[in-house]
Amino acid sequence: MDDQLHIIIAGNRGKILRLPLSRKKLWIFLSFSLIVGLTLSLASVFSLTLFTENRTIASQLSELREQLRTSAELMAEDRRENEEQQLKLTLKVAKLELNSVKQAVAFKAEKENLLSTAVNELAERSELIEKMIDSIGIELPVQVKEGSGNSGGRFIEQHDGSRNALLNRADRYLKAIRFLPFGRPVDGPITSGYGKRYDPVNGKSAFHTGIDFRAKPGENIYATADGVTSKAFYNGSYGNFVLIDHENGYSTAFSHMNKFLVRPGQRVHRGQHIGFVGNTGRSTGPHLHYEVTLDGETIDPFKFMKVANSSESLSLTSETR
Repeated sequence: MDDQLHIIIAGNRGKILRLPLSRKKLWIFLSFSLIVGLTLSLASVFSLTLFTENRTIASQLSELREQLRTSAELMAEDRRENEEQQLKLTLKVAKLELNSVKQAVAFKAEKENLLSTAVNELAERSELIEKMIDSIGIELPVQVKEGSGNSGGRFIEQHDGSRNALLNRADRYLKAIRFLPFGRPVDGPITSGYGKRYDPVNGKSAFHTGIDFRAKPGENIYATADGVTSKAFYNGSYGNFVLIDHENGYSTAFSHMNKFLVRPGQRVHRGQHIGFVGNTGRSTGPHLHYEVTLDGETIDPFKFMKVANSSESLSLTSETR
């Protein structure tokens, strides 16, 4: 027989309520209450955890929103700075372009001035070259004028064409001078000129085919124009002998040398050291016998030397080396 528990509830008016309860039912009730309590406790803990996590997430979201706002402000500031830098760069480029245009205009004016000066100098030098060549009886090439019959049209002045023509003309003259024997082969004085004279060995009347320069033994001998050495050997009465062909009909010969420094077939240039003064061959003392020939016939070298005596002509010929 189960034990009975009685729960007595007394009211304020003396009314009594009796609740009979068996031990088994009490255990069931307590167990149920415990389960309900545990469930509610777990639910409360879970709810508190969710609440805490939600607050944390809300705080993080707030921080992220603040960071986004700050980032947006920074990006806007960077954009403004970039736009300002771009504007400054554009203005700088425009300024540089303007300066470039100004420089181009200045360069063009300077170029025209230099070209004009160069053309005037070339014209003066060309005239000087013509006088030099005319003074020794050389005929300059005829300047061919362009144009022909049965043609016409509007005239348009071509400055560059005239400049080019003048440059070509001056270039031809300068090249011609390179191969003409101007100047002196040695620095010594002239002891015997070109033409009739009394032979220094036998005293008889003779024709001297060149010019004799007195010089000390071993003094330098120089080529008087560009060309190719055609002979370099011991040539009997001429002694040590060098013949240079200037490839334009002119040749120069150097005799009585102590020693020559060039060989046949070697190309030489004006002012090049080709040997030393000596007393070899038929000679009465150390000197250089110098000849100039045109198409195999000797001519007076002195007229070439007179042209070279002009300091301006010397500067011209030096530019052709």
